[in-house]
Amino acid sequence: MIRDILFFCFSLIPGASQMSMGLFKRGVQLMVTTIGAFTLLLSFNAEQLIPVVCLPLWFFSFFDGYNIKKQIAQGKTVGDQEVYSYESLFRNRKLLGIVFLVLGLIGFINAFPNSVLISIFGVNFQNVYWSLRRSIVPLFLIISGICLLFKSRKIDMKG
Repeated sequence: MIRDILFFCFSLIPGASQMSMGLFKRGVQLMVTTIGAFTLLLSFNAEQLIPVVCLPLWFFSFFDGYNIKKQIAQGKTVGDQEVYSYESLFRNRKLLGIVFLVLGLIGFINAFPNSVLISIFGVNFQNVYWSLRRSIVPLFLIISGICLLFKSRKIDMKG
């Protein structure tokens, strides 16, 4: 009974239940993906996308842990496989470029709600500083997305 309670507690942390069963590749990948997505969405000012991206990752990790536990209880051998392949993530540069571009634009738009207009009209210089500081990551994503799109376009023209 204590093991079940402990396993439930581990299941609440993405990837921890998988690691507790010895599936470290899978557990670390789930943990880094969930926490990384949360952190990146915060850094490019897209907090509204956190439930859309992080909740499905959390649910997948939770139920994946219980599914693996059930398979082990049935006597099946479970290999330590990654959830997704990194190669497939970076293989399609066009799609990655579009994702970077969209996320960068969302972050850039969210960084400048009213503060630039207020600062232009002379209310407060700190708002301009804060807006510029919050737009560094979105601008980087926009530039990266455009570069990836142009590179994929050149590859498509050659191939």
